[in-house]
Amino acid sequence: MRNCWLAAMLVAATLGHWRSCNAIGEGLADGHNPLMHAKERLFPVTEQAPFYVRCSTIHGEWCIKFISQEPVTWKPAPRGNMDCPDNCNGVGRCNYDTGYCDCPAGWKGPGCKTVQKRPCTLNLRSGDMQITEPLSHIGPDKRDIDWTAQGVTYSRCGGICDDDTAICYCDGPLGRIPAPEGSPPGTPPTRRGRPLVTFHMAPSTTYNGLKAFGEQPYEHVYGPQGYCNASQPIWAANCGIDDLGGPFCDDPIQAFCPGGCSGHGQCNLGFCECDEGYYGHDCARRRAGLPLQPSMISSTPWLASVIREPPAAVEPPPHATRKRPLIYVYDLEPLYQSKILQYRVSPPWCVHRRHDFPGNHTVWSDMWVYAADTLLHESLLISEHRTFDPEEADFFYVPHSASCLPFPIGSWADYPWFPGPGGPRIRQMVNMLREVVEWIDKTYPFWRRHGGRDHIWLFTHDEGACWAPKVLENSTWLTHWGRMGLEHTTGTAFMADRYDRDFTNWQQPEGYLTHIRGHACYDPQKDLVIPSFKQPNHYRESPLLGKPAKQRDIFLFFRGDVGKNRMPMYSRGVRQKLYQLAIDNKWREKHNILVGDSRDIQGEYSDLLSRSLFCIVAAGDGWSARMEDAVLHGCIPVIIIDNVHVAFESIIHVDAFTVRIDEAQLPKIVEILQAIPERKIRVKQAHLGHLWHRYRYSSLPGLASEAQAIMSANRPQLDSPPPPKHQIPTHQKLVSTWRRRLADEPSHDPSKRQLYLPRPFKGDPAVDDAFATIIQWLYSRIPFTR
Repeated sequence: MRNCWLAAMLVAATLGHWRSCNAIGEGLADGHNPLMHAKERLFPVTEQAPFYVRCSTIHGEWCIKFISQEPVTWKPAPRGNMDCPDNCNGVGRCNYDTGYCDCPAGWKGPGCKTVQKRPCTLNLRSGDMQITEPLSHIGPDKRDIDWTAQGVTYSRCGGICDDDTAICYCDGPLGRIPAPEGSPPGTPPTRRGRPLVTFHMAPSTTYNGLKAFGEQPYEHVYGPQGYCNASQPIWAANCGIDDLGGPFCDDPIQAFCPGGCSGHGQCNLGFCECDEGYYGHDCARRRAGLPLQPSMISSTPWLASVIREPPAAVEPPPHATRKRPLIYVYDLEPLYQSKILQYRVSPPWCVHRRHDFPGNHTVWSDMWVYAADTLLHESLLISEHRTFDPEEADFFYVPHSASCLPFPIGSWADYPWFPGPGGPRIRQMVNMLREVVEWIDKTYPFWRRHGGRDHIWLFTHDEGACWAPKVLENSTWLTHWGRMGLEHTTGTAFMADRYDRDFTNWQQPEGYLTHIRGHACYDPQKDLVIPSFKQPNHYRESPLLGKPAKQRDIFLFFRGDVGKNRMPMYSRGVRQKLYQLAIDNKWREKHNILVGDSRDIQGEYSDLLSRSLFCIVAAGDGWSARMEDAVLHGCIPVIIIDNVHVAFESIIHVDAFTVRIDEAQLPKIVEILQAIPERKIRVKQAHLGHLWHRYRYSSLPGLASEAQAIMSANRPQLDSPPPPKHQIPTHQKLVSTWRRRLADEPSHDPSKRQLYLPRPFKGDPAVDDAFATIIQWLYSRIPFTR
C-alpha cells in the first residue's frame, strides 16, 4: 500500500492533480495506465525521465533511492609507484600498486622468472598420479613424439605445438618456426604459422600410410596442395584462434581483451601487454608521475564502435560528481582470468563479443551461454561507477573466469588443475575460487575488512552458486539460477558437473564437498538473479524493438531441448512431460501450441517468439534463458520451475507480467492459460512493454548502437519527436479506445485473438538496462555490506 500512495503522490507532482490509489488501479485494470502510455510519449526512458517512468513495477524503493541520491565528488584516480623486480623478466606486466608482476601464459612466480609450460599431449594425469608437472607428448622440437601412439586429447598436435598455450600450428612451408634456442624470454616465434587446432585437423595417417591419431586425410594437411604447404590449399582448417581469420587463417584480427586494453596496450589472446608506464589487467592506469597519453581507442574504429576508455582513468575526471555505488575491480592473478582467455581456443567461447575477418567487424557471441562473465566485467571497466581507489569503494568486484574453466580449458591439456587432476569439473571451479580468495587475502587488505560482504561474485554456470565455496557465503552473488532453500541437491543431468559426488586425491585428501556444504544456492536477501546475455539481433523481430506488431497466432510456444536423449532428471522432467503432452493431446492441431526442438518446429526463432502469446520458461540442466527470450519479445512468460526465482524476481513485480504454474499442474496447463481473462492478458502485456528494457544489456556502446540501429530500421518514425502535450489523449479517451477495441474483437478464441501491445520502447537503449538495474540495486545494498 505504501508504494501505491507513493505512486499517487508522484502522479500529483507530475500531472498537477491528485489521483487515488483506486483510480490508478482502475487505469491498470483497463490495460492503460495514463502514466505508462500517454505521458510516456513525453517522457521516454532517459536519465531525465520522472520517477514513475523509470521505477515502474518494482519491489521496494531501490530505484527511487538510486535516482534521488546525493552525488559524491569525483576524485582523480590514485596512481601506484612501486617497482617490480627485473622488469618482470621482459615478459610480464608490472602492477605499480602492489609491486607484483602479472605473468602471461608460459610464465609464473615472482618476477615472471619461472617457466610454466602447457604442452600438447595425448593423455591427462589421473588423480592418483603424484606428479606436479603436466604430461607432454612433444619433443624439444615441439613436434608430437609418435603419431602412431594411441591416446588423444584436444590439444594433441599434428604439427608444431606452442607449449605456452597448448595450441597447435602447421609444420612445413606455412608452418610455425619457434624463436631460436637461447633467445631472450618473450621472443616471438620467427614465424607463427597457420593454426592446426585440435586432433580433428591432424592427419589420420603418417606420410607412409600408417594409422595416426588425427581425422583428416594426409593429403589435406601435408600433401602438395595441403593446408600447411600451399597458399591456396584444397582444404582449410577451422581457424580456432581468436586473433586469426580469413579463408586460410592467414589474416591477423583483433583479439578480445576486456576493455580492449583501454587503448593503452596490445591484446595477446586475452592478456593485455601494456604500453610503457601503463598497468592493470586492462592497461587503464598510469604510473605516478607520468603524463597521461591519448587512448588509441578513438583511432581504432573497430574498438571505438564497441567500447570507450574507462572514465575513471581520465584526468581531470569527466564530471565534478558521480553517483554511488563505487566499485573497485580487482586486477586478479592472471591464472584466474586473463590466462584462462589465453588458453581458450574457439573464438566464440568464454566471451560476449569478438572481432572477425574482414575489417575486424564485431560479432556478439550467441553460442556461449555464460557470456555475462565478460560482459559484466567489461561493462564495469568502462562504467562511471568504477573507482581505482579501494578506500572509497562500496564494492569489490572479482572478475574470475570459472565458467570458462571446465571447457575448453580443463579438458584441453594437462594444465591447469585446481589443485590437481581428477573428479567432476565442478571440483576444479570450487578449488579455483578458493584459491582466488586466498590470493586476494594475501595481496589486498579488503577481504577481511567486512568479512567479504562487500565483494561481488558472478556465477553463470548451469547451477549458479549452488556449489560456491562456503568462504564466499557472506558475499553478494549475482547468478542466473535463483534456486531457493538451504537443502538442495544437484539437478543437472550432465554428470561431469554434478556436485553430489566427492573426490579425493593426494593434494585434496579431505575431498571438495566439505568446502561447499551448508549454504543455499541463492538468498534473495543478499543475492540477485540477473538476466543472461542476449544480443540485440537475437530479438530483432520483437515489437518492443520497433517491429510492427504481428498477430499472436501461436498460443503457447517452446522450442529447444525437450530431453529426447537426456537423463530423466534433466529439466526436472518438465520439458519431457510438456513435449509428450503436446504430442498425446495434439496441441498443435487443436490450439496452435508449438512445443519441440528445431526438428519439430521450423522457422526463425525471433519471429516465432514475436508471434507467441505465452512462452514456456522451464529449467534445463539448471537455469534457462527462456525468461529473457519471452520478455524481450513481448511474450508472456509461463514459469514452470518450483521454488526458483527468475531474473530480477526479488526486485521487480514479476507476477504482473508472468504466469506461474506448479510443476505438478503441468497436465492442466492449457486449461489454466485458456481461463485467463482477456483483460488480465492485456495488463500483463502492458507491464511487459514498460519494463522489458531492464532485461536487455545495452550499456556497452556497441550494444546500444546496434539496438538503436535495429529500432530505426524496424520503425523509422520512432525517431520522430513526441507530440505536443495538448495532443496527448486523456485517460478517459484511452480507456474508451481500449474498450472499443475489445468490443470489436471478431473472435474470443484465445489462439486467434489479435492483441495490442504497448508502444515500443523509445528511449536511450543504455538507460535502465540490465546492467544499470544491477547497479541501482547494488546501491540499495551498501548499508548491508558493513
